[in-house]
Amino acid sequence: MHITSIVEALVESGATPEMILCAVRAAEAGLQSDIDRRRASDRERQQRRRAHVTSQALTATNATPLSDKERSPTPPKEINSPDNTQTLQREHRLPAHKRAVRLPEQFEPDRDFAARLGFGAAEVETELEKFRDYWTAKSGRDAAKLDWPATWRNWMRNAKGPRKSHRPHAPPRESAFARHQRACRHAIERELNGNRDNDEPTDTTPTFDLEPRDYRAH
Repeated sequence: MHITSIVEALVESGATPEMILCAVRAAEAGLQSDIDRRRASDRERQQRRRAHVTSQALTATNATPLSDKERSPTPPKEINSPDNTQTLQREHRLPAHKRAVRLPEQFEPDRDFAARLGFGAAEVETELEKFRDYWTAKSGRDAAKLDWPATWRNWMRNAKGPRKSHRPHAPPRESAFARHQRACRHAIERELNGNRDNDEPTDTTPTFDLEPRDYRAH
């Protein structure tokens, strides 16, 4: 029954204002009690629902243990927008003077460095032509260099021919055993030829072979 209906009935019956006020207060108290009971019932129902959900989750966890991948949250994916990609490329891009380039067409080497190594002017020009032909024809990443002057200096250090002196090979040294054999042969030839000093064989010089023995010097 609404409070308005209660008040109208009391007024029609000739109730005093005090009576009407007491009746309204009693009605409001009863209405508030109904509201409190409904709220308490709702809270109890929600608690039972949460307890049921928690028990189901614990049962599933005990039955099938979670893997490390399922336990750890998945990090959010990074979205590489065109602006971010360009920014990263600019940050990692080497300065212009630090990037490897192919041999410039107008490259001029350090000729004084080659001269200090002993190369003549003509030899330097020959090596420069070989240097340009080699690196112009070369392909791949190795054809680009960071420092072409340093590459030229290494080329001249490794160049073969101009700085090397071609000395004739010295005759092989005669061993003591070979000298002893030669002296024995000459002595035998002098005895057979009548102690002549001429070591050159003549038509009458007999041919002989030395017997196998130890002819080493003692």
